[in-house]
Amino acid sequence: MSQLTTRARLIIAVVATASIAAALTAMITAGDSGDGASAVRIQARQTDSGAAEVALQIRNADHSWGERILPSERFLAADSEPGHWRSSTAIDVQTGDGVDPAAVGLTATAMLSSAEGEPMGEVTIIQGPRGLLIQARLTGVPEGWHGFHIHETGSCAPDFSAAGGHYDPTGIGHGVLHEGGHHPGDTVNIYAHTDGVANADQYTVDATLGAGVTTLFDHDGSAIIVHEGPDSYGEAPGAGARIACGVISLN
Repeated sequence: MSQLTTRARLIIAVVATASIAAALTAMITAGDSGDGASAVRIQARQTDSGAAEVALQIRNADHSWGERILPSERFLAADSEPGHWRSSTAIDVQTGDGVDPAAVGLTATAMLSSAEGEPMGEVTIIQGPRGLLIQARLTGVPEGWHGFHIHETGSCAPDFSAAGGHYDPTGIGHGVLHEGGHHPGDTVNIYAHTDGVANADQYTVDATLGAGVTTLFDHDGSAIIVHEGPDSYGEAPGAGARIACGVISLN
């Protein structure tokens, strides 16, 4: 299969209001798998409850379609009545089995600290041709398993709540063991030894340091959070309090 174009700029016209009676589909071709078929498409449609939603659909290697529902606030006009949509909006889409070639080799760092300001090591993120290598080198972590996540806002203000929830730009939901889950913020648990050292390498194809829907450098950035307990990998995170935080910064 030939490599798909890694990014496409999609301009969506007025696609729907809450009163639309039938599904509308806007198709674009961002690449092909040798047969000329479209690799990416956007669908605007009406849900069973009567609301309108926009879905990003990406063609898999087996020619089936995977789907992610895009956050509606990206399309709702701030100055319009509820249920009305922007006359046009643009989003970046990453597709296929690669990333923007210009992003390959980029690195980012998060310097982690406790709520008391004590240094707790660093996390290095390296952009590869297919995804991100995430390398954690932490100290001062209580012995045992800990949730280790990418959070949606690049802020570590006191108690770390300013980092927001898990990084989930396409509204997938939480949990690698949950049918509706595994968003880009869902990295796996790390283990700290008796000396407080926690070293871990992780890899994800669900986020990027470059441009796109899943970039870690959107308008408010992102952060790494370590939790007091392990993630359940289920629908609800349940890893407990936030014990370390570091804002992700591009090197």
